[in-house]
Amino acid sequence: MDHEYEQDAALLLQLFILSVGLLLCLPGEPRNPSFFEQRLAWKRYSEKHQKRSTFTRRLRMGKDSFDKLLSFIVDDLLVNETQAVRRGGSIIPALCLYCTLRYLAGGSYLDITDIAGISKSSFYRVLWKTITAICKCPQLKIRFPNTGQEIKDAIDGFAGISDGGAISNCVGVVDGYLMRIKVPTKKETGNIRSFFSGHYQCYGVNIQAVADHHSRFIFFAYAAPGVSDDRNAMRQCALHGLVESLPAGACVIGDAAYIPTERMVPIYQGTDKLIPLYDNFNFYASQCRIRVEMAFGIMQMKWGILARPLGCSLKNMLWLAQAIARLHNFCINERLEAAGTVDNDTVLSTNGTGYIPSVPHDADGDPVRLDNIFKGSFEGNSYLREFMAKRIKGLQLQRPSRNKKRRRREDE
Repeated sequence: MDHEYEQDAALLLQLFILSVGLLLCLPGEPRNPSFFEQRLAWKRYSEKHQKRSTFTRRLRMGKDSFDKLLSFIVDDLLVNETQAVRRGGSIIPALCLYCTLRYLAGGSYLDITDIAGISKSSFYRVLWKTITAICKCPQLKIRFPNTGQEIKDAIDGFAGISDGGAISNCVGVVDGYLMRIKVPTKKETGNIRSFFSGHYQCYGVNIQAVADHHSRFIFFAYAAPGVSDDRNAMRQCALHGLVESLPAGACVIGDAAYIPTERMVPIYQGTDKLIPLYDNFNFYASQCRIRVEMAFGIMQMKWGILARPLGCSLKNMLWLAQAIARLHNFCINERLEAAGTVDNDTVLSTNGTGYIPSVPHDADGDPVRLDNIFKGSFEGNSYLREFMAKRIKGLQLQRPSRNKKRRRREDE
């Protein structure tokens, strides 16, 4: 019996080896033939679109700004030429930045790869390499004012756009932005439903952003899943600590979704906004607060990728959102520089006075030490907001009558 069992085992082994050999001999699925990709001649391409005045429309910035941005990140985009020859030629840094900007502007990877002469895999490789370089670039860093001079410059900027110097202690304006995403997978998050926003009826992430008087972002971060409201999202990121670390008298203005504190000043809501004192404050505070709304609008119109849900993973989405915010600031800085506006220099409102105080002042023109007015604070109450409303009343400023009529019609 043992001898017969050994014969059967040997026979089965031979049959197995024979079947494996036959499978190896069978023709496999044919591979796509390899061919040489002709890379885009960048110099000729850029010169052509400069002459046609279409360079800015394609890449959301002029050629000089493109070259300046490239100089910031070129070291991170260089490749090993020896290794690149084996893969069909190197993808130069200018071409990497071109592919990234064109994609963020709303272009399809299919069209971009055809124009640039690269494969799909190479496109996504250079895309994320460029986005990473932008996020790590120190010249493009988003900074929240933390030194005395930076806070003063920010306050002076908002004082310059506030009629009559009504708001003279605002450092920035805050709001939330729902960045739409595709439905995340279970591998990315344990609670997929938390990313669905019932208000907007789509999946997304809550972005908390603070803008300056030029609608540049001085804070921009993914704070929470889309289901979170702004007041809770603010606590889940570094913004809450930055705002509460501002010196006494300085504040950040937001909409009614935020909880008032001595440094977080939202506009009045509910029945409070019907009181003339608070209604006038809402009007002048909104003159500043609209800057963050403008920032979101400019960002979404300029970078067309935001017109559709982002299809990348949640991990990569953090890098993508940060890169878009930094490019948003870079484009505004380039526009201000081209217009001859010095950074942080704002022409003050002409209302008959040559000086607008950068901190709250009393009727005699002396600076008010708000830390002496109250001892401590608690959420839901703001002595500072009350003081700002009374200051506007003291300046004899009020909401224009034509604006009152329009607001009354909207309420009805």
